[in-house]
Formats: sequence, structure tokens, C-alpha cells
Amino acid sequence: AALVAAIAVSAAELTVDLSKYSVIKTETATVTPSLNSGVLKVDYTTTAGWDDVAGVSFALDNLKVSNIAFEYLGDATLASWTSFFVYLEDTEGAKFYSSSADMSISSWAGDYQAVATYFPTDGLWCSPAYPAGDKPFVAVGFMANGGTNATAAFSIKNVKLTYTPATGIDNANAEVKTTKIIRDGQALFVRDGKTFNALGAEVK
Repeated sequence: AALVAAIAVSAAELTVDLSKYSVIKTETATVTPSLNSGVLKVDYTTTAGWDDVAGVSFALDNLKVSNIAFEYLGDATLASWTSFFVYLEDTEGAKFYSSSADMSISSWAGDYQAVATYFPTDGLWCSPAYPAGDKPFVAVGFMANGGTNATAAFSIKNVKLTYTPATGIDNANAEVKTTKIIRDGQALFVRDGKTFNALGAEVK
């Protein structure tokens, strides 16, 4: 039998620790994050139009992310439109965002917007030769990028990622033979001299 189609791995959910942010900005922008009662507020100033970005990112441990959910609050005092991007960065350094989903994330949002389904498919300032999700992700980022200069803020909370947990048989080559055995009434799979259960965990 040729492998892993028979082995189902349940998706897991990760709640992002908003205290573990890293500031992302261009040289002429300023960013001041502050965390209070589970809300990360990001005050920023941009002075170079589209050449300025300002925001925060969070490191991920090579996760196969399939969805991002979050709540977002914009800034009703903005004088003009400022784009708000949510992106995933993969192991090759390529960043992906969703141009269609971003259209519904208003920089002027005066009340929290709950975004329950978000997965980026478009290259952000890049044109990768592979689709988003082909390589594991190492960071998730939230940032403002204004066509005009702005002194404003955005807030995020309840950031959750849905991902596929790694197993002992990830990246398996379909040409490698996998044998199904029954031991003590339990279905097991033997591959490369190692034994795995139906969930993909190695059995010693």
C-alpha cells in the first residue's frame, strides 16, 4: 500500500501570544505597541506614503497554517484610506496576503471586526513560483501601509491559527512502501523500519 492517504491528522488551533510581538517598520515609520487586557494596540506614524509600513509580527514554528481568525479595530480619525495587511511569511521569506479579504478590513473601522476565515493566497511584494502553504510558515504579521502620511493606530485581539500538527510521517515519499499490520487489535503502519499508529505518532 502506498502511504499516508489512510492516515488522518486532526487540525489544531493555536492562540497567538500577543505579548511576543516583533515590531516591523520601514526606516521612516514609527511603531509603538501596547498590550492591555488581551488587546494589542499598535500606534504608528508613516511619513513616506506607500514606502512606509508599520506593524507587528509573531514568530511561528514552521507551521502548516490553514486559517487565521482575529478581531480588528481600525482608527476612525484617519483622514484617508490606509491599507491594513495580514500576512503569513514562509520558510523561503515569501510573504502572502489576501487581496480580496483585505477589501473588507476597513482602516476606519470604529468597532471591532471579527474575521473568522482568512487564508492568504496572493504574494505580498513578491511573485513566488509556488502557492501559499506549499512551505511551512515562520511568521504572521499585521501592518498598516498608507498611500498618504498618517498618525493613527490599529488594534488586534483573539488571534488564532488553525494548523496541521507535524507527525512522524510528514514529508513522506509516496514511493516508499508502507505496510499495514495489526498488533493487539490495533492497526499500525510500518515505514522505513519505524512503526506508526493511525494518527501518525511513532509507536516504540
